[in-house]
Amino acid sequence: MVFSGGGCHHVALGVELCMRPSWDTFWTDDSLIEAMLAPLAPSAVQRQFLQGLTPVDAPAIGLELSSRGLRRRPHMAAWLLSGRLQRWSALLQPLVRADGTFASGLTVEDLQPFIQSQDLFDRETWLEYTQPLRRQGGQPFLLFRHTRRPLRLDELRQQLESLYGRLGSRLQQRLPLPSDAWWQSLQQIPQAGADQLGIDLDPLQGGWRFLFGVTDPQALLAALGFEPPLGAGLEAFPLALALDSRQVVANRYCLEVFPRYRQDHTIIGYPGEIPADVDQWPAWTPHPALIPPTRLKALMQASVHVPSVAYGSQQLALRGGLSHQKLVVEEGQLVDHKAYLGVMVTAAKTTQAASVAVPERARGSSPVDHAIQWLSQATDGWFGFALSPGRSDQWVPLACLALLAQWRDEPQLMEAYARQRDALEPLLQAPQPVGYSRVTPADLDSSIWLRRCLLSLQRPSSASLDRFLASGWSRDVGISTYSDPQPIAAFIQRQPVEMAAWCAPHDCVLINWAADPSMPKSGAALQHLRDRLNEGRFRSYWWPLDGLIFSLMPRGSLPRGVVKACLQQSLSPAVERALPPLHAERCQAFNRALLLIRHGTVAEQQQGDAVMATLIRRPEDFRDLLVMQLPQPDQLDPDADVHWLWKGRMEGSLAPDPEGYLAAALFLATQVRSK
Repeated sequence: MVFSGGGCHHVALGVELCMRPSWDTFWTDDSLIEAMLAPLAPSAVQRQFLQGLTPVDAPAIGLELSSRGLRRRPHMAAWLLSGRLQRWSALLQPLVRADGTFASGLTVEDLQPFIQSQDLFDRETWLEYTQPLRRQGGQPFLLFRHTRRPLRLDELRQQLESLYGRLGSRLQQRLPLPSDAWWQSLQQIPQAGADQLGIDLDPLQGGWRFLFGVTDPQALLAALGFEPPLGAGLEAFPLALALDSRQVVANRYCLEVFPRYRQDHTIIGYPGEIPADVDQWPAWTPHPALIPPTRLKALMQASVHVPSVAYGSQQLALRGGLSHQKLVVEEGQLVDHKAYLGVMVTAAKTTQAASVAVPERARGSSPVDHAIQWLSQATDGWFGFALSPGRSDQWVPLACLALLAQWRDEPQLMEAYARQRDALEPLLQAPQPVGYSRVTPADLDSSIWLRRCLLSLQRPSSASLDRFLASGWSRDVGISTYSDPQPIAAFIQRQPVEMAAWCAPHDCVLINWAADPSMPKSGAALQHLRDRLNEGRFRSYWWPLDGLIFSLMPRGSLPRGVVKACLQQSLSPAVERALPPLHAERCQAFNRALLLIRHGTVAEQQQGDAVMATLIRRPEDFRDLLVMQLPQPDQLDPDADVHWLWKGRMEGSLAPDPEGYLAAALFLATQVRSK
């Protein structure tokens, strides 16, 4: 029943321990949350528990209504970020028994192998109570975690057996492994891999829970025998398949049905308020097991959309509504219908930490491992490129720090991240406009990366930096790379009048600003970006392909048509003539892979993963993947038929990045799951 956020870019809030307002700050008697959840009639204990959580601990909460239980209290769920046993004990204290036990004798320590497993799962855990709550009643509950990538059946079985082996004897008795017959029953069921794995701690009916992605709904429905009239038109909606280890699929399965907009957008990435109307959902044929139509319609129309609300010293955004419906089928008959409504924190800063999808892999063998290894071994810093002023010791390392903020707790990266942060500490302590390097004039793109880095590290900006950023921003025109031609003209020994192109608005700089919702005026930047895209005028000035820049945008923020068009983009004839064939092939493949992984469908994301696996076989393969184009300062059209100089160090050149750290950071930053 988890609130499937769709690339849940939850907020890892950096709020002082003494300033942690709880959900009751937002869930008041006259709030949109109350209007949405009150009709589900949560009990006083449910309200108190959910409202007592903080967005720091639980950035998403919700309730689930069941047609079987229309006269009973709803189920309750919360998305918990912490993996620390002490924090779990504190959070569950109101609901466990006085001696700290629950579910007939279990303790939080029994859960350690599941909630602290980092090799198989993303960081977060969903907690779900399906039984009526009593204060200190010790009722059993369910836990769900997202797998780091969809797992094939053979991978799932292997990982499940490994996890089972790490459980204590009490949990092993509660959670027997699925039978051979259970695995065999899945062989003929079309599915796209396991997205979630859960445990049901009920002492009498404990078992494993699974959620499988679906890329061919029509084939799945046919294999399940879920036919019209109830299944009519269902293949047009995003689906997932939920299974229980205690029942083979022929005996029991659940179909999770998502709204239409989830085909092209995530909950987080949808522009504006997410749709809350009946057209987003199937028009069910009447059936006694379904939630009554009038009541279901009201649930479909429930919505929470709060673009900005104060939370301590920060401004957050809230978004919620009907996340998904669930059809429960037993022995081929529909027996229950569930609807889950939830609300989540969706903004404050873009950490994306909750959504990092590290592909499951043999240690050291995948592109993710290679990226981590390449970045971690950089003892002298995450520098980049080799232009006439030398390596970039400001622009590239600042971009890496911002892009990797959600990875800074990764054990293999912690030391390198801290080392690079410490090297830039004087700049972080006293922010000022920055450029490509310490010897070059300040530019807007580098300074935006500094501002984004400060936001990700929860550091304050400065008046001088903010003034400089404002100097290059024009709401009606865009954002230039250089707002003042004089300093850069003097640096490259040109006349200021020759700097028209470098001082013109650049879409690749605009997208850097628009990509981070916590940036000042990010909404206006995003709207201007959309206008450029709608008018067909977008073009990346400093990069030969748009896929690289589009990968900076949150998943779901680009129209599907833009993604499709970008996938068809090729190098300009002038660039293609200058690039050696192998470099051209690798540059195009890397851009395509980033775009597919960030903005593609589930199937396309798998294609992107396959491309990356081909490109990156060793850590050093990130070298020379990025190619920057440096037009002449008066060349407004970077696609013009000009003569590019390969591996040049100044204007008029195509410059590869021999370091590869920025490419590795860009790749890791795309590791955000789609559902």
